[in-house]
Amino acid sequence: MSIRLYEEMVERSRHFLNISRYDVAAGRYDIALFHLEQAVQLALKAYLLKTFGDFPRVHSIKDLIELTENECLREVSEEMWYVINILEDAYIGGRYFIRRYGEREYSEAVKYVEEVFRCIGI
Repeated sequence: MSIRLYEEMVERSRHFLNISRYDVAAGRYDIALFHLEQAVQLALKAYLLKTFGDFPRVHSIKDLIELTENECLREVSEEMWYVINILEDAYIGGRYFIRRYGEREYSEAVKYVEEVFRCIGI
C-alpha cells in the first residue's frame, strides 16, 4: 500500500467535504452534493487501499461499501440508504443533468458523510 496515496486520498476527501460548505454559501446545493459524493467515494477508496492494499475503479458508493466489509458502514448505510441515492444522483446529475436540491438534502448528506468518516477512522 502506498501511504502517500492513502494520505492524499484522505486529504482530498476532507477537502471535498469542506468545499461543499462554500458551495452551500453560494446557494449551489447541486454542486455541494456532488462534492459530498466525491468525499464519500474517495474516503471509501482510501479505506479499501489501507485495509486491502488496493481499491477498485468503480464509482458506486453501494458497491464500495459492500467491498469494505465494515459493519459500521453497513449499518449507517442501511439506516441512511436514501442519502446514498441522493449522492449517487447528484454525482450523475451534476455532470449531465440539471438537478435541484435544498438544505434538507444537504444537511442529511453531511450527516452521512461524517458518519462514514467516523466508521473508517478519518
